[in-house]
This record gives sequence, structure tokens and C-alpha cells, in this order.
Amino acid sequence: MHISRREFFNGLGGLAATASLSPLCALAREAAADGVQSIGSRKVLLLDRTFIAKSDGVQLRLHPPKKTGERLLESEHPWESATLNWFSVLQDGDKYRMWYECYDVDGWPTGDDTSLCYAESTDGIRWTKPKLGLVAYRGSKENNILFRQIGDGKHRSRVHGSCVFIDPSAPPATRYKCLSQGLFQGIAERPYFVAGMTSPDGLNWTRIPQPICRVFADSQYSGFWDAQMKRYAIFGRVSGRGGRAIGRSTSDRFETFAPFTLALEMDAADAPGADLYNPACIQYPGSVDHYLMFPSMFRHKADTLEIRLAVSRDGETWTWPDRETAFIGLGQPGDFDGGSLYMGNGACQPTGEDLSFYFSGSSLKHEQVELEALANPKNRRVISRAVAPKDRLVSVTATARGQFETPPLRFTGNRLVVNAASRPQGQVRVGLVTADGQPISGHSVGDCQPLTADRPAWEVKWSNGQPLATLAANPIRLRFELRSADLFSFQFTA
Repeated sequence: MHISRREFFNGLGGLAATASLSPLCALAREAAADGVQSIGSRKVLLLDRTFIAKSDGVQLRLHPPKKTGERLLESEHPWESATLNWFSVLQDGDKYRMWYECYDVDGWPTGDDTSLCYAESTDGIRWTKPKLGLVAYRGSKENNILFRQIGDGKHRSRVHGSCVFIDPSAPPATRYKCLSQGLFQGIAERPYFVAGMTSPDGLNWTRIPQPICRVFADSQYSGFWDAQMKRYAIFGRVSGRGGRAIGRSTSDRFETFAPFTLALEMDAADAPGADLYNPACIQYPGSVDHYLMFPSMFRHKADTLEIRLAVSRDGETWTWPDRETAFIGLGQPGDFDGGSLYMGNGACQPTGEDLSFYFSGSSLKHEQVELEALANPKNRRVISRAVAPKDRLVSVTATARGQFETPPLRFTGNRLVVNAASRPQGQVRVGLVTADGQPISGHSVGDCQPLTADRPAWEVKWSNGQPLATLAANPIRLRFELRSADLFSFQFTA
């Protein structure tokens, strides 16, 4: 099929109509006074439509990770006898660390039914629960409990919905941060607000005396030091279209945040009778300008929760790369992950050559979580993982023939490397064009040696032309032509 230059630049088909209207694309263009996006030598993941200015015959495609079926953590001790619950995972030096909540049958449901516990691993797969000797449970400190209640006086309470993260901007004494739901009596009619905690080692915690955000939001919070904004960002549940939604607040001080503002909600294009449960929001590992959110979509009629993926370039404006596909879907009825799924905080972690996505699953649906059901060990929540190749979560895909062009870019470097995969009889070719769309001699699509295989780091080669570094002074566009292929990312490097 031949596509004329005029048709292509009018953006017929594929993503053309939506790409030009993307709020992320508009935001990025406004950020530069001359309308040129400066990417330097940063890797650009094609998670959304920001870098699709004109297109035909292509679409965004989600590549869900594959479940391993592993039961990494499950209830095995008396203080875990009801179930495991919310958790956080971090890679800290040469160790993987996990903080998780659990409930016991004897305490359920009271203010002393929850333990915040700790586990660790050297590979992110085999986990141990060390005996910490910090808290006496039934007269013994031979356990991995960090605390069951924290705070002072009338503000002392259990922890719920906790999120642990490492703060690289903090002094050693407060390097570890945690936010959770906390009790603060006497401040307002409703005593529960967002509580903050700090620690020098992730084991010994001190709660900040006053709420860090004076809102109440059930389920789990998310928080991190935003390396792009140089501020703290926290996320929690708010009200939105259809019910539950995700809110966000930022601050230059961890001790105080303004109330949440709406960040992500369902809209008319989404499934009716569904809303969003928990944020599970992070910055993508090794990147400051790619943000991922893994909320569980709660379908009320079916009473199920499955994990979805939303993406952002700035942490504020969010889009769905694929509305129809679950990022991690439910297992079969009766399986440990057949009723409800939640992603953990910080749950996208490099493990070997892959990314591991840590999630918890239960055979119980949302409305079935009662003590009588949890007393049956097969119904207790299990922490597992799914794996995906690094940088291969979303692609720009052509099932037959397609092409797209980026907005004007300013780069540094002398090599162009792409992460792409072509299927049988497929290929990828790349050309450089001027900001106004004129092919650059020696670097056109026709001069490109095609990629006809699966290559996570393929250096683009042209048959002739001047070195790339000589083109870096002026804005250029990239033109990609795909045939039966997926393109995940591109990067100019030295």
C-alpha cells in the first residue's frame, strides 16, 4: 500500500487523531520555548503517544509480564494466621528488601491485629524472614515483626496501607521513609490521616508526631522522592468519576503535604461499574522521566480486582497505553490469584536480565474477605511475581505496514540505538528528517539497513552520510517505518 507524503503528514489512520491531541505531547512541547524536545542521550521508552506526532497504521501495544506461579511469601507463622496484605519491595545495594503487613486470626479485627514485618533476599526470588528480636509476640521475640503499633499516647495505632521507600536526599538518620494510615485523636472529627515514619536502617522506625497529610484515604499509599522534580510525591485514594480514583500531592518536605488532587480516574471509555483501588506508583528504574502506576481495577458486579498500567512523563498527567488489556490478569477460579490482585509498592525491580513485578493474589474476591474465609489457609493472600524483559512493556506496533514520525528533537551522541523486534517477513527502518519534514541526505529511510530480527539494542546503520554527531546541533525528527514489528524505545548515545 502506497501512502502519499500529504496523506502521511495529514496523519490518517492509526494513532494520528489521538496523538496530536495527547495532553502529554502538548505538555512536552510547551516545556521548550522553541517547540523542540531536548532528549540528549536519554533513553526514550515508547510508553505513550508523546513521541508520536504523525502516524499511519500503528498503535500502542501492551506487553504484559508473564506470571511465574511462584509463591514467594505466604502465611506460615501465628502472627500471619489471617493473611498477608499490602507490601513494598526495594533493591537496596546487593539485597532485595520487603516490608509487608499481615493479620492474625486472634487479633482480627481490632487495633492490635496487624504486624508490619520484614523479609529479604539476595536474588529477589528466594526470600527469608529473619528473626529480628524487636517485638515480643506471645512472649517471644523470635520473629520478623518490626512493630504492631507505633506512635505515642492517644496517637498510637496499628499500621495500614504502608509504603516504604529510600530517600536519597535525606541524611542517614532518616534515609528510609514510610507513609501509612495513622490514628491521630483530637485533631478532627475523623481521627485517621496520612502518617509518616522515618528510619536509619529500615528496621527501627519513628513515627512523625503529626499527620503529614490531613486526608483519609483507605487501601495502600504510594510515595517516593521524585528525582525529576526534586520533591516528594505521594499518592492515595480519592473520589472520582465512578467512585474510587487516585490522587497525588507533592512537597519539598516529607513532614507536610497539601491534600490530594485528582491524578487518575476512570472515564466514559472504561468499563462501566469499575473504579481504581490502589496507586502502586513508581518512577521506572533507572529513569527520571518515566512513571508507572499499577492500580487494581475493581469491577463491582464481578467483584474482582486485576492490575492495570497507567503511564506518565511528569508524574502529574497520566494516560492508559491500553485500556482493554490487564497488565496482570486474574488466574483461574480457585487459584491463589483467581479472585483479587494488588501490585506492591516499588514492585518493578530488576532481577537478572528481566524486570520482576511483585504482586499479591488471593482466591477470594473483594467482598469475600472475612475472618471465617481467611481462617482457611488456602484463602490467604500470597506474594508472587511476573517477569518481563527490561524496557519492553509497551511498543509502537504495526501488524502489517505502518509508520510514524516524532516531533522535533534535539539530541547528543553519535549512535542511534533502538529496542525492536520484527516478526517473520517483518522489518524496521529508521530515517532522519529535518524539523520541517525533509529527508536528510544519507540518513533517509531508504538509506537505512533494515532490522529483520529481535534486537533489544540494535545500532541503526545507514549506507552513507555524515556522522550523527554533526547533526546534533539542529533539531531533527525520526521517521520509523515498521512492517510486522514492535518498537519499544530509541536512544542516541556516545
